[in-house]
Amino acid sequence: MQPRIALLALATAIAVVAVSADQRASRERGIVVSTALANGTPVTDLTAEEFVVREDAFAREVIRTSPAPPPSHVMILADDSDSMQAQITFLRSAIAKFVPRMAALKPPPQLALTTFGERPTKRAPFTPDSAAVEKAAKQLFSINGAGAYFLQAIVEACQDLRKRSAPSPVLVAFVSERSPEFSSDSRKTIEKALQSAGASLWVVALQDTIHSDRSPEGFERAVVLGDVTVASGGLTRTVISGQGIESGFDGIASLLASRVLVVYARPEQTIPPTTIEVSTKRPDVRVASPRWTK
Repeated sequence: MQPRIALLALATAIAVVAVSADQRASRERGIVVSTALANGTPVTDLTAEEFVVREDAFAREVIRTSPAPPPSHVMILADDSDSMQAQITFLRSAIAKFVPRMAALKPPPQLALTTFGERPTKRAPFTPDSAAVEKAAKQLFSINGAGAYFLQAIVEACQDLRKRSAPSPVLVAFVSERSPEFSSDSRKTIEKALQSAGASLWVVALQDTIHSDRSPEGFERAVVLGDVTVASGGLTRTVISGQGIESGFDGIASLLASRVLVVYARPEQTIPPTTIEVSTKRPDVRVASPRWTK
């Protein structure tokens, strides 16, 4: 009888260990983050011990980190409204160089290009053929007399991504602050659209403090550029001239290529958390990560 008892005890112990392992796995959550210095240079040498994760202000145990997989889909949104007449050449060149950098990621994402002067218009639908998107970028021109529908373009892009069940999409946009915004969408609408699509928003914004849009629609756009990008896990890179557009896209490309997957433990709880915040113990490092929980 004693051997049987010993075997039963051993089997029970193995089962307990297996259940415990399954429970730990079920409690693990991953969040994709970008880390950079104040000048925008990516930081790639952070360890798990240097990350701090809080859900609803409660600290979580960081288990491990690893390089994050590339985005599954990259939707490029480009301002081709009337105010871009003097800058469109710089925009063409910047996007045409950004596309191959995204296509070089392993595995490469699906790429698409939409413009939002006058109304959101698909110039290149989602495709694995980066050459087609690059060609569309080189054919961009400003639309005479057109205003911008940036916020509407975000909503429509997110609808497209949801239909495709895109697992890890990003939106990369160029906006001229001089362009009058005509979308009727609010910042709350944009937040909901991005959250439902699981997308982060990254923006290159051409600053114009003298001629910036101060209408109610322009104010909603400014809040999206300032706050919603950050909450989605992206950011806004501000440039002050057309010559800076390419460097803005370069910076975003570098951050997207160096993202990190931070895996942490979430205890079992009846009510799921509503907010998440990721930081590091290095005071000189800035973190871009979604504030919305899954």
